[in-house]
Amino acid sequence: MKVDYLHIKSRFKNLKNIKVNFDENHLMTVIIGGNGSGKSNVLEALVCIFRNLDLGEAPDFAYEIKYKLGGDNNIRWITVIADPTGKTLSQQYQTTFSTSIKGANQKIPFSKVTRNKEGHSDFLPSHVFAYYSGPSDRLEKHFRKHRTNFYRKLLRSEVDLQSDIRPLFYAKPFHSQFVLLAFFLTKQANQEKEFLKTHLGIENLDSVHFVMRKPNWTQTKNRKELFWGAEGVVRDFLELLYPHCLAPVKITRPEGVGLTGSDIKNEFFHLFLPSVNVLREFAKGLTPDVFFKMLESTLLSEIISEVSVRVKVSSSDQPLSFRELSEGEQQLLTVLGLLKFTGGKDTLFLLDEPDTHLNPAWTVKYLEFLDQFVPYSNVSHLLMVSHHPLAIAELDKEQVQVMKRSDKNVVAFQPMESPRGMGINFLLRSDMFGLKTTIDQPTTEDIEARNRLASKPTSLTPAEKRELQRLNDELEPLGFNLSTDDPDYMDYLTKKYHRTEGAVN
Repeated sequence: MKVDYLHIKSRFKNLKNIKVNFDENHLMTVIIGGNGSGKSNVLEALVCIFRNLDLGEAPDFAYEIKYKLGGDNNIRWITVIADPTGKTLSQQYQTTFSTSIKGANQKIPFSKVTRNKEGHSDFLPSHVFAYYSGPSDRLEKHFRKHRTNFYRKLLRSEVDLQSDIRPLFYAKPFHSQFVLLAFFLTKQANQEKEFLKTHLGIENLDSVHFVMRKPNWTQTKNRKELFWGAEGVVRDFLELLYPHCLAPVKITRPEGVGLTGSDIKNEFFHLFLPSVNVLREFAKGLTPDVFFKMLESTLLSEIISEVSVRVKVSSSDQPLSFRELSEGEQQLLTVLGLLKFTGGKDTLFLLDEPDTHLNPAWTVKYLEFLDQFVPYSNVSHLLMVSHHPLAIAELDKEQVQVMKRSDKNVVAFQPMESPRGMGINFLLRSDMFGLKTTIDQPTTEDIEARNRLASKPTSLTPAEKRELQRLNDELEPLGFNLSTDDPDYMDYLTKKYHRTEGAVN
């Protein structure tokens, strides 16, 4: 799945009549821009588009989008033109496809675009996955209907974990612990465990503590029923887990406080796995991706209340709980697991500021990290919003879209030069970030004052000489030395600070 362009015609949030060109020849496109420029709104618009197409619902706004599906000898270029003013879905959507980017378009009936009962469509991405690092539910709310549909299938025992995960999937922080467990499911050395050891210092798992809770949907009154009447995938998971747990305990305790101020009690089941070897024994025969889906399904069924993972790390003799890892480490695990266990062919990944809590060293390597974990990079597209200049430091200009507010409108454009090789200072002063200088304001003012005095065409007064000496003494240790034998540079300073006699720029 590769997005070629998105043209938002009618208003969506602060976006109207804006065209964003993505580079379909690379795995990644990064959207940058100032606060309020609409970067996140572009990702949200894409979620709305594919959500409505997937569910066969009316568009939220007028748009045109072009994207590519398939690879090698099975390429389809899809163009969707949507207008919510049409009375019927067939009038609201005009969908065409061709076998080349400039080939003749063939019309597609809208009934053929949406997924069939088996969950397949020849004209939609197989998966759309999203992650947002902030507290808002702006993206998550668009995934609720798919999650609800999956939840109902779970309760009806209609979920097959050997098949693909649901087509629209939103990653949340709790998925990071599921990712960690799945990474250590096998004894063999692999890319995932090497990554954890090298970059996070996690050498192994120590133990896992599951806390299960009686779900609201249970109807069983049989107190001998361990799993409250759970069926299908969830029951399979619990029946595999239970025999390997050390001293399982079921208790009744307060779960929360009601509006009347009284405690609300519920039944909880504590299941403890004392080592990574026991985890592997319990999950014998399960692939990491099926194991991840089982955990996620059990959580979604409202049975998992809490998961506490302890890890062995190189920096400590004692195991640490997962919550003791930094926000950046937990965030990175969430995103990498999203790519590893939910990515398939023709996948669109939408990442909104996933590098928020990363240090500069990780930020500059972040896209390299992501590239290692995308399973089908030739037929997947990863669109990412970032504020950090280091996130784009190794990209070509075709992989970057800059968004800026212009009067009442927002514009999107490709930068004039490629970020690759520019360096952080040039990046910040380029058209991508637009800073006039990367030096702090007081130092900038001292440099300008020094340059005015040093390039003054008339003789300096004694007071001006003392001031120039003071400024040079302060600036030279910082590396701002004016000493030069270049007359052209001095002529430049004279013109910059003394355009007319006595005038200061």
